[in-house]
Amino acid sequence: MKQRQNISAGVSPIRDIRAEIKLKAVPTGQTEVTGLSSLNAQKTIGREDILNSRGEFAGYFCEPGRVVLFRDRLGARSLFYILRGDMVLISSDLGWIAGKAKAQANWNYIRSDYLQFQIPFSDETFFEGVKRVMPGEFVCIEGTEVRRKVYWKPRFGNVPFEPEVLAGLIREAVAFRLGLIGDRPFTSYLSGGIDSSTASLLAKPSVCFSGFYEEEGYSETDYIETVVQKGAFPGRYVPVHITKESFQRELARLPEILPEPCAGLGVIPQVLVAQEAARQGFRFAFTGEGGDEIFLGYNWNTVIFSLAQAVKGLLRDRYMIRYEPMVEKILRDAFPTFTGGLLARGDDILYATKKILALWEPEEPVENNILKINLQVGLPAILMVDEQVGRSAGVEPVSPLMDHKIVEYVCSIRPQDRAPIPKFMLREAMKGVLPEKVRMRYDKMGFPVPYQQWEWDTIQPNLRSLANRKKIEVDPAKHTTMDRQTWALVSLELWYQHYFERKGKE
Repeated sequence: MKQRQNISAGVSPIRDIRAEIKLKAVPTGQTEVTGLSSLNAQKTIGREDILNSRGEFAGYFCEPGRVVLFRDRLGARSLFYILRGDMVLISSDLGWIAGKAKAQANWNYIRSDYLQFQIPFSDETFFEGVKRVMPGEFVCIEGTEVRRKVYWKPRFGNVPFEPEVLAGLIREAVAFRLGLIGDRPFTSYLSGGIDSSTASLLAKPSVCFSGFYEEEGYSETDYIETVVQKGAFPGRYVPVHITKESFQRELARLPEILPEPCAGLGVIPQVLVAQEAARQGFRFAFTGEGGDEIFLGYNWNTVIFSLAQAVKGLLRDRYMIRYEPMVEKILRDAFPTFTGGLLARGDDILYATKKILALWEPEEPVENNILKINLQVGLPAILMVDEQVGRSAGVEPVSPLMDHKIVEYVCSIRPQDRAPIPKFMLREAMKGVLPEKVRMRYDKMGFPVPYQQWEWDTIQPNLRSLANRKKIEVDPAKHTTMDRQTWALVSLELWYQHYFERKGKE
């Protein structure tokens, strides 16, 4: 493969949309789109173009008297809006639109959705009045009226799984995105897991980038080297050392990276790896994002599937004869409650369960509902973080596994074929592509951070400051290290300082 010519670090290829449109004089025909998709080459865009589109994108187009906002099916690119009198502000940059509108903090949303899930769960945002376009959605704004319409959602089927079909779809999704990138320099982020290894080996970059720690028990180097040795591409990998000092340095600028906090300490290592890729001249990076959500790789997925199978097994027990309605009730009503409890990060389990019940379809199998929650809740949050990291570092993420054709195929497969083991479908489809050592590993845990081995001098000052605001209940004494709950609270305080104190003094 031809070596891509490196270019000096510069502005991110992710194009920001920043529009102010008067609703009494809508500029008919005006169109803007951001992302990497089949829409990039089009001068004008309409509804049919979105329905026939492919890739990661968000944008808007203007019709006589109305503005139509849109977002790709799975939420790889973001778009936000707010009405101000006869004006609508539209942007892919949440920080810009909030500042332009002088929006206040949305404490009701923060106290409910954020503190319970630590990821976006609706069209609300951290800024009062600023809404997000949801994945697979049109938002039509005409005068003061806002109408929302879903143009895509997962549809489930019951056909047998064919590994060669999935393998073909994955290869084609990679080839499609390579075609969009053309001769521009690209790389991949390789963590040594099944997902990133699949993207790296099929995209064939000349070099890939991997983060590592010196702390014992946090190295993926053995798996990464196994992938690199598999073939000619990637030809080599660049190890990026993540230290306590580099981590905490980037933590201080977290609000610049994430205008809306999203839990997960792994965002900082992502930033450091992306920054190194940018320094070496790369502008696009293939990722394995979507693999856990689409191919059911999370531990909580496995827990629920195992319990559901155990409940179904009761029907074979002679003591349960004539008690089939009880089993059906458990599958219909108990599992959404249990799922809400598993996903809750805060103390209000009842609220978390109500949110899951609003998504749960009782007539669908448990397996279909869990996949739906992964696609509609977890995946957009992960992709939002990737997008913001890419914008911050100057390297656009490219995520072929979450191509909508792949997702539609996975949804069409009968539930029992999808995950007898985590990521079963992807493991089967990638036979001969992935090294067996990687294909059959079960110990991958995202991008863990050795936070318990580091000192955290900034936790107490930030939590005391947050407690003094008296907007939420915080007991700083309960937080001595940077665990998941502490991260959410510190992120919230840093966000508030950045957008409502520091910016107010500028």
